[in-house]
Formats: sequence, C-alpha cells, structure tokens
Amino acid sequence: MKLSFIFSCAVAFLATSSLVQADALQDEIDAAMKKFCGGIQVTAPAQNKVFSNPKKVQVTVTRKPDAQAKVINGIDIYAVDGKGKLQYLGTPWKGSYALNKKATMTVDITKIQGIKLPSQFEFRVWVHNKAGPDCTLYTKVFKVKSSSHSNAAEEEALNNMDTNIDRGCFGVDILQPALGGHQKAGQSYGVQIQRDSASQVESYKSLELYKVDLSTRQPVKVQDSWSGNEIVHQMFNVKDLVSKTDGDKFAYFYKLTGFTQHEETCEFYSHPFYIDA
Repeated sequence: MKLSFIFSCAVAFLATSSLVQADALQDEIDAAMKKFCGGIQVTAPAQNKVFSNPKKVQVTVTRKPDAQAKVINGIDIYAVDGKGKLQYLGTPWKGSYALNKKATMTVDITKIQGIKLPSQFEFRVWVHNKAGPDCTLYTKVFKVKSSSHSNAAEEEALNNMDTNIDRGCFGVDILQPALGGHQKAGQSYGVQIQRDSASQVESYKSLELYKVDLSTRQPVKVQDSWSGNEIVHQMFNVKDLVSKTDGDKFAYFYKLTGFTQHEETCEFYSHPFYIDA
C-alpha cells in the first residue's frame, strides 16, 4: 500500500513537472518569435482588394530594420471558402528576397494547378531569419477574378462573400461543449477551442457564457468564463463551471473574442448546449 501510494505521488509529480517544463519551453518559443518576428508586417494586398489579373498579384512586406538578417523565401496560398474553411493550395512563389525596409513580390497564382476563379484567398509569407526561427505572416484576404473582363456572375459571387472573412475572422472553432450536449450544474467541464494553423487570429482576449430563452430567443450574458491575453496555438482549453441552471427552457452558448495579426477584433460562437440541474 505504501509503495503504491509513493508510486502514485511520483507519477503525479512527474506529470506536473512535465507540464511546467512544457509551459516554460512554450514561453521561450513565444519570446524568440517576438524578438525575431516583431516589426515585420504584410501591408499589401489591402483588405478586400480585388485583382483582375491572376498572374500579377502583388504582396508587400515591410520591417523595422534591426541587427537580424531576414530573407523572404516562400509564399503559400490558401483558398478561403464562404464558411471560412481554409484549403492549402500550394506555393506559387519561391525565391530569396532580402528584406531590408520593404519588399514587393509579384505572384502568379495560376501556377497552382486547378485553381478556381473567382475566389478569395490569403497568402502565408515565410520570412527566414539567419540567426533565429522563421516567421510566418498572413496577408489580408483578397479576391481574384479570372480576367479583367469578368462577367456579371463573377461580380455577384465576389460581392456576396462574407465581410467577416474579409476581416480575417475565420479558422477558429469551439469544439466543446458539443452541439446539443449536456453539462451538469455545479460540476466543472472543459471548453475546447481549436485554431487552424493558417488562421489570422493571433490572440484570445475573453470567453463569455450566454443563455438563450428558447421561447423568446433573447440571449443574456451569464458570466465571464475567462479573460487574458493568450497567444494562440493550435488548441486552447478552459475549465468552466456553472453553479446553477434555469432549467430546460434555456440553451447556452459561448462567445470567444480574439484579435488577428492585422489587429482586427473577431468574435466566434459555440454551438448551443444545455446545463442540467
């Protein structure tokens, strides 16, 4: 019994120690990224920019000069659909462009086989540091026509694209609680948030819980479940607890607020779920 207890304590200690070490390592990585990637910005294309020539899409990157030598060595392209889902298409530009104060590259996206136009896209720009980690920057979402002589159907398709996507508010999903799921009042449960690696969302600010009267459909804020300034990684988990419930006449949902790399404020919502007494 004593050996079993000692073994259990040792396992718990090692698990806690591993978590602490992982957090410390992530802090070091975040600090290095801030040091080597700070002061770099993608300034073009502008938000909602429409290109009529898919062979001449221009990307501009600027930086505040420092002692670190930087080279732009790749530009990836992602398609962004009407629901904000991202699809990696390929790398239409590769090279070695020294980044001093400003660099502008012209990208021919027709190099990507099977690309569909008109559509909306984002670029991921790779900036190589000779003495540190690589930086990945994302352009604002832009649109591309098939040619300068686009038809009425193309114009309508471009005009009907979601403005939230134009702002970069996509690629983040609240996975848990699941749609229609049930949680128990007075018991803690997890809120699980997933971010696509190509999302422009860079940090989270707050997570708020709301309830909705099923008869009136009016939302009312219940509580602030979390607040801070969390640098976004792939997964983010929050433990929450609701001390009491208003019964089966209400459904609940979360609102997550975050910021993009371009300083846009974004809001994301979970699926509705229920809290039982």
